[in-house]
Amino acid sequence: MTKTRSVYVVGLLLLAAAIFFLSGCAPKTSGAVKDDSSLTGISEELKPTGDYTGPKLRVGVVNFQNKTPSKTIGVGAAAADILGTILQKTERFIIIPQQDMKSILDQQALGASGAIDPASAAKMGKVLGLNAIVTGAVTAYSEAEEGSDYLVYKSKKQIARVTVDYRIVDTTTGIQIAADSGQGVYEKKTGGALGLGSKSSYDADLRDGALRDALTKAMVNMLGQFERQEWTGRIAKVSGRTVYLNAGQKTGLRVGEVLMVQELGEEIIDPQTQVSLGRAPGKIKGEVMVTGYFGKDGSVATTTSGTGFNANDLVKLKK
Repeated sequence: MTKTRSVYVVGLLLLAAAIFFLSGCAPKTSGAVKDDSSLTGISEELKPTGDYTGPKLRVGVVNFQNKTPSKTIGVGAAAADILGTILQKTERFIIIPQQDMKSILDQQALGASGAIDPASAAKMGKVLGLNAIVTGAVTAYSEAEEGSDYLVYKSKKQIARVTVDYRIVDTTTGIQIAADSGQGVYEKKTGGALGLGSKSSYDADLRDGALRDALTKAMVNMLGQFERQEWTGRIAKVSGRTVYLNAGQKTGLRVGEVLMVQELGEEIIDPQTQVSLGRAPGKIKGEVMVTGYFGKDGSVATTTSGTGFNANDLVKLKK
């Protein structure tokens, strides 16, 4: 083998070794964006257990207010969407999608922002048939980047942190029944050999990962608060002794179940501030028994006692 050929062969071997080395150190990104809350194990506490049999509360999630100092784009709407998905996955609630709520509320000239007072909550409950509204604000959001160099290998880490405040409002009374906050953190790592792939760029998944972590933690607290909330439905129509309800098989009502009918109580106004304090308990009018279902999520009931039932009267489980 000539000297020139030997040099050529050695060169090929070195090139192959370099390619192998670089392929082993190719740019890598880590970060379980779609299920990042599982990194802390908190999402395990929200998995359906099959123990809950209903009836399910009908819940609306309103866009969160964006109170971040930098007014991070889209963070309020993203928080509402993510929380709605988390609520849905527990299989304990019927969630009214944000887009459906906005369409109906726009038609009724009601706001769909995070500023919910007792009067607007009661109106939203009446229009949308909600038991509760979840709203709140994203109060802090930050991103940071850290980097390390190890001779021919570089790595960088993006970290997002967020703070979310939330409130749960009873749409029957308009009274706030719970409030809390959650803090979330999410990180993504990138790395590569000889500087390849070490550059990190903005990614909405970074923001959404931190929000999902914060809201999953908050949801663990919310579940206990929701479970103390009394379920109510509404009478949609009265025809003689037959009553049509805005809740049915999807909600978890069972044929043969007996419900109390209660009128919507009087709205109480604070004499000093003139702000609604919510509604006083209304009188019990009688009882109905579920006999069947209709439509997407409605039921038919028969009057077993009482008279004077009207559309929009409340129905509650008999204790």
